[in-house]
Order: sequence, then C-alpha cells, then structure tokens
Amino acid sequence: MGTLITSLHARGRTTNWGAFDIYLVVTTLVLIGFGLVTIWSADGAQPLTLGNPAVRQFIYAVIGLAMMMGAAALDYRYVKTFSWVLYLGTLVILAAVLVVGTTSGGATRWFQFGPVTVQPSEIAKLTVIISLASFVADRGDEMRRLHNFILSGILVGIPAGLVYLQPDLGTTGVFAFAWLVMMLVSRTRLLYLFGVLLAAIPGAWVTWNYIMHDYMRERLLISYHPERDPLGDGYNILQARVAIGSSGAIGHGLQGSMQSQLDLLRVRLTDFIFAHAMGMFGFIGALALLLTFAILLWRMMQIGINARDSFSQLTAFGITGIVFFQMFVNIGMNVGLMPVTGIPLPFVSVGGSSLWTLLAAVGLLQSILIHQQRLGFQRE
Repeated sequence: MGTLITSLHARGRTTNWGAFDIYLVVTTLVLIGFGLVTIWSADGAQPLTLGNPAVRQFIYAVIGLAMMMGAAALDYRYVKTFSWVLYLGTLVILAAVLVVGTTSGGATRWFQFGPVTVQPSEIAKLTVIISLASFVADRGDEMRRLHNFILSGILVGIPAGLVYLQPDLGTTGVFAFAWLVMMLVSRTRLLYLFGVLLAAIPGAWVTWNYIMHDYMRERLLISYHPERDPLGDGYNILQARVAIGSSGAIGHGLQGSMQSQLDLLRVRLTDFIFAHAMGMFGFIGALALLLTFAILLWRMMQIGINARDSFSQLTAFGITGIVFFQMFVNIGMNVGLMPVTGIPLPFVSVGGSSLWTLLAAVGLLQSILIHQQRLGFQRE
C-alpha cells in the first residue's frame, strides 16, 4: 500500500479527462431519460409535483450523476485500498436492516430516512464486487489454489446470505452471477468452476426442498404457469403478456396499453416497467431500448478488456455482469422467460438506491479509464 501511495504522489494527481468515455455516459443518460418518461406515464401522466415519482426519480438522477462524477475523479486504486472497510461496512448495514429496517410486503429490505428510502442490498452489489476484485487481484496466480477459490465464494456468500434472509432471492442471484463472471475472468482453475456446476445439481434440489421459503417455490412455479393463480400471483404476469402482445410495432403512445390505462398492469413502476414501456413504444421501442443496453454493455466490456491491472479488469467485468444479469432477468420475467424475482430494470425502474449504485459504478469505470491511462499501468 505504501508503494502504491508513493507512486501516486510521485506521478501526480491530475486526471486525464480526455480518456472519459462519452459514449458510456450518453447511453446511461438515454436509459435514465427513457426511464423518467416511462415512470411518468406509468403513474398516469400526473402533474409534475414533488410527490410525482418521475420528479423524485429525476432528483435521484441528479444526485446520482454527481456521485458518478465524484467516483470518476477519485483514483480507483484508492477504492481498492479501502475495499475491506467497504466490505465490513456492507455486512454491518445488511445485518442492521434485518433488525431495524422497514418491512413491506413481508420483506425487510429498507431503511427509511424521512421521505428517502435506502435499500442496502443495492449498495452491496457494488461494494461486494470491489471487495472480491481486491481479494482476487491480491492473490494473482494463487487463485489457482482451491482454498482461495473457496474463500472467494465465502466472501460473496456471507452478504448474499444476509440478503436472502430479508428475503430477497433475486438480489441473491445477482451476487452469485457476479461471482461466476469474476471467477471466469480470474486465474482460477476451470476445473473448480466445473465442479461448482456439477455440485449445483444436487445443490438446487437441497435448496428447493429445504432452504427456499414456501412462497418462493410457489412464485417460481406460477412464473411459468400463471394460470395456476390467475387472480393472485399470476395475474400481473398474464396482464404483462397481454400488454406486450398487443403493443404492435409502435405501441399506443404515452398513455400505454389498455392494461396500464385500466390499471390492470400493476407494479409497472418497477418489476413490470418493461411491459408498460412496450405498451407505449411497441416492438420498435423495445428494439431501441435493447440496442441502447447493448451499447452500454459493450462500452463496459471494453473497459474490462483493455484494463491494465487485475483489480480494474475484475471490477469492470463484475459491474458489466450485474447490469447484464438485471437487464436479462427483468425483461425475461416480463416476457415469461424468467421467474418473477423483483429485480429492477437498470437505470429505468423507479428507485433511488438502485440508480445511485449504478451511477457510482459507471463513475468507477470512468475512473479506471482516466487514471490507468494517465499512469500507464501494465497488466499484472
């Protein structure tokens, strides 16, 4: 650590903003703008007062953009230096929310600070990626040893377990996917990953029969067969399919589909915002949204591919992984390919914690570009 800080002082702290990825920012802003319009429409196109969710989301976006620029200006290696502080802090807030958090819909996932609700599991997505990237980068070729591979799983498994207890199966899956992506990028043996895949078969059986809550099993079954409970948990899934199927090429305009207009499509600000968006903009709008996500993910991946040290490479691929996973699962559950797990659509669904975390992650990616190019780091 001392060598790192000495090197940073010796070479100066002037950031090279010329390396700033403007395409990454533009696609991020397009997604946020798309989300604001969709949220405003989904809430019934009400007047833009402070109580309007679109206005609140705009305020969250402004704060988040400031966080993004702050993260971009901060040298990412300083973040690595404090990764274990971030990790321990994450465990504390995830444990605390189980004790003193706000409960809604049978889940205890939030802290309430006046009009602002904070969801620690969203913040944990980024801090766990940073901590895991630091752990793996520090070990280098030692990741080929089985005990380090197991330790990496434990490092992610502890916060994932705390999130599962909230209960939040969807976010638990985000942690698992991020770990898998980062292990594929690391220097661990593929044999270990193959072993995990083999163990996943009996593990899934044990999880289904002894670990998952009854409501989780029922929700998964209904996700693929909503006709099991057409007036209960399957109702919104069926309405989402109708909204998407009736959207046509260009949709029904800002008012959305009849399912939205008649308030038949519920939870359309978060879980089913894609179905409402398709009702607004149709198949062409959905293609445009997917293209924007594709550009965003491409720019994120390029940062990982061109990274000059292990920590930045692992961090970039970890962030890319969680954005892709959340996008895929959210859209998948809207069209009936994935189970309904409550995962938001990145940058689009309403929610301050999710948006702040994602924008901070984009800022961290920009920091990797700005600072590693300026200091000319070589791959470890």
